[in-house]
Amino acid sequence: MQKFKRWLWQAAIVGLTVIGLGGGVTANAATKTVSKVPARAAFVMDAQSGQVLYQQNADKKYPIASLSKLLTVYLTVKAINDGKIGWNDDVPMSNDLLKLSHSYEFSSLRMKTGEKFTVKQLVAAAMIASSNSAATALGEYVAGNNAKFVALMNQQSADWGIEAHFISSSGLDNGDLKDYNLVLPNTGKKEENLVSAKAITLVAQHLLAADPEITQMSNQTEAKINGTTIYNENGCLKGKSHYKKESQIDGLKTGFTESAKLCYTASYKVNGQRMIATIIGGDTTFSAMNKLIKQTKEMYQLENTPLANQSVSLANGLETKVTAAPIISQAGVWYQEKAANLSTKVETKLTPAQLSSGMVDAGDPVAQATVTDATTGAKQQIVYKAQQTATLFADRVVFHSKQTTDQLLKALVTPVTSALA
Repeated sequence: MQKFKRWLWQAAIVGLTVIGLGGGVTANAATKTVSKVPARAAFVMDAQSGQVLYQQNADKKYPIASLSKLLTVYLTVKAINDGKIGWNDDVPMSNDLLKLSHSYEFSSLRMKTGEKFTVKQLVAAAMIASSNSAATALGEYVAGNNAKFVALMNQQSADWGIEAHFISSSGLDNGDLKDYNLVLPNTGKKEENLVSAKAITLVAQHLLAADPEITQMSNQTEAKINGTTIYNENGCLKGKSHYKKESQIDGLKTGFTESAKLCYTASYKVNGQRMIATIIGGDTTFSAMNKLIKQTKEMYQLENTPLANQSVSLANGLETKVTAAPIISQAGVWYQEKAANLSTKVETKLTPAQLSSGMVDAGDPVAQATVTDATTGAKQQIVYKAQQTATLFADRVVFHSKQTTDQLLKALVTPVTSALA
């Protein structure tokens, strides 16, 4: 049983071609090292490039409790970005979820019969207060029912090629779900979500790319939903017991069950570079997270380059240009000994649909920057998006096949020919 104790815990996510560190301590004697994290597993990566800075049992699947909500929220944001649902949609709450929200053990937001919640409110409840009812309601709204949504979670995991097995959208296990009609058919009595530290970190990476502003929600220590105050148990946030200014943590999600122990995926920045770190199955994850961040910062140095707006030609030989902005403000490489040597090249990259229609809309991807580290050969690619709508051609061009008769011309010529006869 989960002793909840209110533990509330664009398009270019690209891999940087670098070798991740294995087993946690792989630096040579001349460099500083990262101490083994007192937990089952840990993983640290650059959210923008995918470069791995630390890993410990990173590919082994463990219970992750409410870290599961990161994928639930990602799929919700994806449905919003795809135009399938909206932030302001009202989401129905079943009687089972209302009952769940009244559980002292499993609830962080008590819901009343007839009370309405928008998608945005439920995302906030899931991210800030780790509401199990909110997360489950989001899943049911996105996919139609709980079983279909959990299937969607597993399909998305398979599409990403990550190590994960989900049986619930909230992170509760079957032992906890049985009283709320949320146990999936053909699953064990105590079956639970099993996900690797690397996998849930990649989920967080995708979520941050799909909604870069999600940290503005996850860094709130408290908020109000329909007049009810909800609380965030992320102890590393500003004003909380384990806050450290130098860590620069602004989210992302915490979790706890007796089986999973303490779990924590933290988002933070180093010199403007977005980072993600995960600890699974620990006893003191807040202090361990601060130490992990500190040691990886001491072990590595960051070489970054700013990315500015570019004037992009939409096609070869044509004069039509648009201003394009990068989806991130900088790109960077972490190194231990030999300093990075970065160069940047921006190239037009149009989709077949854009070339076919001859149109580029504001917000469409139109170019790609490739940042190369000459020292290691590592490359990072960043999408640039158009800032205004434009056509690929300066003037309207009409193409005719030689075998096609122009009907308008025929209509005009025929009377003239008759008059001259």
